Amino acid sequence: MIYLLIICTFLSVRYLIVIDDIDVDQLRIIESIFPDNGTGSRIIVTTDNQQVANTCSHGNGYVYQMKTLGKEDSKKLAFSGLRSVEPGQGPASLLAKCDGLPLALVSVSDYLKSSSEPSGELCAELCLKLGSDLKEDGHYSFAQLRKVLLDNYDSFSGYTLSCLLYLGIFPNNRPLKKKVVIRRWLAEGYARSDDPRRSEEYTADKNFRKLIDRNIIQPVDTRNNSEVKTCKTHGIMHEFLLNKSLAQRFIGTSLHDHPRVGINTSNARHLSVDAAKQTECVASDEELSRVRSLTIFGDAGDTISCLRKCKLLRVLDLQECNGLNDDHLKHIYELWHLKYLSLGGYINEFPRSIQGLHCLETLDLRRTEIKFLPIEAIMLPHLAHLFGKFMLHKDDLKNAKKMSKLQKFFSSNKSNLKTLAGFITEEGKEFLQLIGHMKKLRKVKIWCRHVEGSSNYIADLSKAIQEFTKTPIDMDRVRFLSLDSEECSENFLSSIHLEPCSEDYKYTLKSLKLHGNLLQLPLFVTLLSGLIELCISSATLTQEHLSALTNLNSLLYLKLVADKLENFEIKLGAFLRLRRLCFVVKNAASALPKFEQGAMPNLVSLQLLCQGLVGLSGIEIRHLKHLKEVTIDSRVTAQTRQDWEQAAKNHPNRPRVLLLGEVHSVESEEPGRPMEKRRICVGQASSEDERDSSLKRMRLSDPSSSRLQVIGHPHPVVVTATEAASQPSMAN
Repeated sequence: MIYLLIICTFLSVRYLIVIDDIDVDQLRIIESIFPDNGTGSRIIVTTDNQQVANTCSHGNGYVYQMKTLGKEDSKKLAFSGLRSVEPGQGPASLLAKCDGLPLALVSVSDYLKSSSEPSGELCAELCLKLGSDLKEDGHYSFAQLRKVLLDNYDSFSGYTLSCLLYLGIFPNNRPLKKKVVIRRWLAEGYARSDDPRRSEEYTADKNFRKLIDRNIIQPVDTRNNSEVKTCKTHGIMHEFLLNKSLAQRFIGTSLHDHPRVGINTSNARHLSVDAAKQTECVASDEELSRVRSLTIFGDAGDTISCLRKCKLLRVLDLQECNGLNDDHLKHIYELWHLKYLSLGGYINEFPRSIQGLHCLETLDLRRTEIKFLPIEAIMLPHLAHLFGKFMLHKDDLKNAKKMSKLQKFFSSNKSNLKTLAGFITEEGKEFLQLIGHMKKLRKVKIWCRHVEGSSNYIADLSKAIQEFTKTPIDMDRVRFLSLDSEECSENFLSSIHLEPCSEDYKYTLKSLKLHGNLLQLPLFVTLLSGLIELCISSATLTQEHLSALTNLNSLLYLKLVADKLENFEIKLGAFLRLRRLCFVVKNAASALPKFEQGAMPNLVSLQLLCQGLVGLSGIEIRHLKHLKEVTIDSRVTAQTRQDWEQAAKNHPNRPRVLLLGEVHSVESEEPGRPMEKRRICVGQASSEDERDSSLKRMRLSDPSSSRLQVIGHPHPVVVTATEAASQPSMAN
């Protein structure tokens, strides 16, 4: 083999080589052995590591993401030739766990064929014990799948392995928020680093990216800057991790297909309980005293009675615990080690005894009915993230001594508050006069409720925003601001006025969200230097709004949400740095935006979420030279989909055409709202032809195209195509 490689290299032979499943070390070998000999040769490799794919595709390369199988193809692969497997809940649940992974489906098929009489009942039985078959002593039909999963598992160690096992706590039938996972890791102490220069937040984010790169968890929805917002563990990997966690007593659970009578922790560090599936708490006090986290889904029932016994609890997640009420929080102050607290249910009042939770870092009240927050909650010394929709308690506002104490608490820099999302402002100053004293505050959300006759309200709000955004000229602080004026009069936000900065200061924000009826763009927006992300939601958006934005030279992401657009055209030379643009137009009869040639030259992502989109609607994308993806509403007609697919094929980059799909039970961002359906981009190609065309992009006969190309495994992997430079390193 080595002799053949030498011949190919030195005799300038044109070659096509396919290498399956490479890792980082093997990639370096390929780079050194195969320099570009100028003959238009091709190397096609597969990998399950996103970082390897990114390295291969550096420069003029291409990454082809392998898709998992759809429902019908999964059925054919798993149940082919098995006539006795009748439709039902058993086969459906089994397919859901396989999650479209061909190797898992083939393993299931082999298992069923080994039975003398495969049936729907056998499928249900296999679904219940699938995790045990993935163990070393499991059924031989799963040997190859078991090896792939173990190879992934064995590549992790230390705190990164703990982060991996921690995923077994969460049910796999709904997307999981990235920030929730990271904050819980931080509270558990699973984000420590040997490098003192690296913060725990950095380490946690790095561990999360590693799980994404290894395709252990898959993105479901992304944020404005393309960062993952929600995700889910691949079905078969989740089953494997859950059983590993149970076997190692890392997790104790009654979730999904692992029901138990009562809760028996078996000395587990983390409890994950579906309260609807157990009737009593049978764990001993000694066992419960070792528990570090408790997560409850469903009705509270008797499970909540275990709470007081978990003396060393660090994480208490009751956000999806439906039966909660104020009585359940009577003894919350006894959990002195608690760092993460998330509540739901019918809780109306938060106890003042929370002042005993000195270690608390995250308090999430978005799913509760709490409208007034006691001052004791705000004054917790380690509290970094506070979520909800509330005002300060009225009794506290009337107490001058308490308010003075609160202001002194912030002024003396004793507060660690970084996220305040958010609070309601009315005629009283409340939080508005405190913002300037919150030195570590990075993210703020404000619901504006202007009371007529309150002349100082606008001045107080303006001053608060001014204090929050004011930064020394030689510093770049990261600040996020969200203003909701839906309950105010028209154009309320345009009344906000910021005083001119002195020479040593500037107004700066990284992200700004405005929601309300905006007749014109608030003037203060144009004063925000360095604004990178902007989201505007209003009943109507016009060319006047758009023209006022063109001076924001640092803008990378722009999202515009409106019932209708009027005379909306992006002109030549506008938004030179913009990378991602999203339009959400709710009225199907509304006119759609137009783009002049030469506008947005660096755009990579275009989202047109308009149900009324008909064909291309006059939108020309060919001049957007860096475009990589176009997202359209899944409710548009089949002809419109085809038109956009054709436009993408005619584009030099051949960008992907994605549909906006639906998933269920995604947590609402708004406090007090129940779990609901949300429409999100699921990253699926709009047709089978589009998937095929992705492969056709890798023109093997064109000497000018990429030399190294990567295609992925049936296991959820990455496919890459890259061009090797004249130097030995393909990354050049």
